[in-house]
Amino acid sequence: MHSAVYLRTVDETALDTGSCRVLLCGKSFIADRTGALYWPAEKTLIVSDLHLEKGSYLSEDGVVLPPYDTGSSFEKLEEALDRFDPHRVIALGDSFCGDSDVRLTAHDGDWLFDLMEDREWFWVSGPDQAEVPEMFGGTVVPHLTVGGIKFRYEPVKAPVSHEIAGRMHPVAQISEYGHLMRGRCFVSNGSRLILPSMGAYSAGSNVLGSAFDPLLGHEGLFVWSIHAGRVSQVASGQLLEEMAA
Repeated sequence: MHSAVYLRTVDETALDTGSCRVLLCGKSFIADRTGALYWPAEKTLIVSDLHLEKGSYLSEDGVVLPPYDTGSSFEKLEEALDRFDPHRVIALGDSFCGDSDVRLTAHDGDWLFDLMEDREWFWVSGPDQAEVPEMFGGTVVPHLTVGGIKFRYEPVKAPVSHEIAGRMHPVAQISEYGHLMRGRCFVSNGSRLILPSMGAYSAGSNVLGSAFDPLLGHEGLFVWSIHAGRVSQVASGQLLEEMAA
């Protein structure tokens, strides 16, 4: 009785916020419109590729971009934290770019401290990624296992299950009512799940592209696309190869 009431409440919350329920290896998650994934049973929020200060990092190579990417990532992260109030946060993939502790303004540094306050925080980071500044705290790990699910900064290139990963920046391209739409998405083959980037300046890779072949294949993909402030499940038959919009 209690379990049935609890699951119904989770579903209603997801519907009210424009989010979607996601099942992976028998476990229930909520794919949020911010690009975050929430695991109610573990009170855990998972985010991927915050790419903090990527705009200022790219400017050193002559790429001029509006300097609002860090604020955009924090706004989405804050929205998800306020909605679900998790006890634990797991940040996958490229969280920082270059020497972000120097690049971050005092305001943004304080903002990050506030977001992390009173939460168990893990940075799941790889050897070729920018270092997580010690000043912000949290625990830096190469991978993390919680409740039978392994969290990696990027998917391991092998047929595995019970894995949630980042760094691939999945996007889905579909045609709906004669309009071509391309946007960030969650993608799974039922055994592993890859999260969208939360960072503003992620180019994105089509889930039907060759980068995903050794990880998911093209058969039986489960895709949840973020569009117009909502997360919607997309049938695999609706997915299109990359083309000019």
